[in-house]
Amino acid sequence: MTSHSSGLAPASVAPSSVAAGVARAGTPDAGIPRDGAPHGAPHGGTSAGGGVPLLLLAILIGCLVAAVASFAVFQQLGMPVTMADAPNGKLQCLSYTPFRGKQSPFDGKLVIPPQQIAEDLNKLKAVTNCVRTYATDQGLDQVLPVARELGMKVLMGIWIGRDPVANEKQLQQGIELGKAYPDALRGIIVGNEVLLRGEQTPAALSGMLKRVKEATGVPVTYADVWEFWQPGNDRVGDGLPALAAAADFITIHILPYWEDQPIASTEGVAHLQAIYGILKAAYPEKQVLIGETGFPSAGRQRASAVPSTVDEARYIRDFIAYANSISVDYNLIEAFDQPWKRASEGTVGGYWGVFSGDRQLKFPLTGPVSNYSNWRHGWYMALGLGTLLLATSLFAGSRRLTLWRALLLPILAAGAGAVLVLYARRIGIVAYDWHEIAVEAFLWLLSAATAWATLRMLVSGRSAMAAPSIVQITDGLPRLAIERRDPLAWLSLLQLAAIVGAATASLGLAFDARYRDFPILAFAIPMAAHLILMALRHGRGTIDVYRSDRREEGLLSLILVTASLAIPVIEGPQNWQALIWTAEALLLALPWIRYWGFFFARRPVSALA
Repeated sequence: MTSHSSGLAPASVAPSSVAAGVARAGTPDAGIPRDGAPHGAPHGGTSAGGGVPLLLLAILIGCLVAAVASFAVFQQLGMPVTMADAPNGKLQCLSYTPFRGKQSPFDGKLVIPPQQIAEDLNKLKAVTNCVRTYATDQGLDQVLPVARELGMKVLMGIWIGRDPVANEKQLQQGIELGKAYPDALRGIIVGNEVLLRGEQTPAALSGMLKRVKEATGVPVTYADVWEFWQPGNDRVGDGLPALAAAADFITIHILPYWEDQPIASTEGVAHLQAIYGILKAAYPEKQVLIGETGFPSAGRQRASAVPSTVDEARYIRDFIAYANSISVDYNLIEAFDQPWKRASEGTVGGYWGVFSGDRQLKFPLTGPVSNYSNWRHGWYMALGLGTLLLATSLFAGSRRLTLWRALLLPILAAGAGAVLVLYARRIGIVAYDWHEIAVEAFLWLLSAATAWATLRMLVSGRSAMAAPSIVQITDGLPRLAIERRDPLAWLSLLQLAAIVGAATASLGLAFDARYRDFPILAFAIPMAAHLILMALRHGRGTIDVYRSDRREEGLLSLILVTASLAIPVIEGPQNWQALIWTAEALLLALPWIRYWGFFFARRPVSALA
């Protein structure tokens, strides 16, 4: 290997000469060819361990293995799960909020048109004869006349908050609707989780219930999380017996996913049964309505509670079977997915509907249920992306293949294609606002670019080359990378972006985790790519033309490791999503962990010397 005019010493030069020539942020000069390979490295060849026919055969075998393996993976993801059927395919009652797309109750000027409500109730009529509302404004006053026309019943909600003026408006409108449509009402719910939010006292709510009952003659109730109906709850204070006396029936919310100790869907009904028994015993003379129960179909795992379409369907079907067995009245949350909730509750907040946001039934109420019903389409797309990555990496420049690399390349390309397809599908679930879409799109492109650059490195035989450092990147390496079309330099930029992104995600999960998802798919490709390159470099020895200090790498990897190790402590051992993310983050940091020694070194040391 020849020396460079810039004074950068090759790895084979003695330490004394290295000390004289190593700079804090040196960059390679024109002594490196345009493809980035050092002098003496092979160029333009097709193989380095087998003839062309053997290499083509290896690639074809790899393609076959990749196709079969990816088919098995997607088939498993879409495997239908057998569970109990909902009797008659019907539900007693569903929470109904009419907002679609970017519509939100936080938009004070929004009024839902009656036609939209009519469309929704006509859709819901197929699965239920009852809906529960939460307020009377923003066009929700039209629910009652439409429901009466369709022969449906309504649990009408009157929204009570902290503002007395807004409360009075809701009460007056609720009373007017109660008088106008008593035959369409199953009951009036005055206030929803007001005690939970600490916005009113039990005594104030008691007065509101009495006022509505006297004015309308319709049965009234108040709805809250079950703990706030439990006698002796210190958070409620005095007045709970009077509130119970003012209510014609008790309305409780039991949501296994949101419990302080989250409950899995398979155990959720047993938990609900125990809670219902406690409240029924506390109010033996009152009917107890389960006003909200359900399970989310998407979002982050909490303890053993994993949101998915299968888990939502299983919980709802098991619950209906239990409710019918003891003839308990219930209302499920909710009719339609509500995207606006994601702003305050994270991804999981928007996915409690029996119907999706675009008004399609998410799962059948009878028969098997799948988390990925169109998995074949996903498999086809994964094969297409994998083929594109493989073909472009093979024909983008020089090739130096061994039989093993020719065999592995299609498998790695198909794996990358599968991850990219699954991640794109997840982006459609988790990204709502424009900034979320922008971040997720950037991370998808980061993964795609990392996959291609890694495949290109393997094809060119340059995987034993050491990457440039952060200092060199910030001192102008991007210009050199563009000029030289150097995949090694591009991989350094991509690795830096992945480490910074993963560290940011782990810090968020360590300090404010409740509504944050685990970005497992977002960083799966960068993690695997840099581990593969690290393994190949160590296995073959490293040619380091980019010698410099690596303290920045050490610091970033230390932040990532420290934040990530805190996550399973916070989430607990039952949360396998947290464990997978922690393992992925640690493996992503692994290629840079060896640079921690720079914090203790007295002089700059070559990265891999």
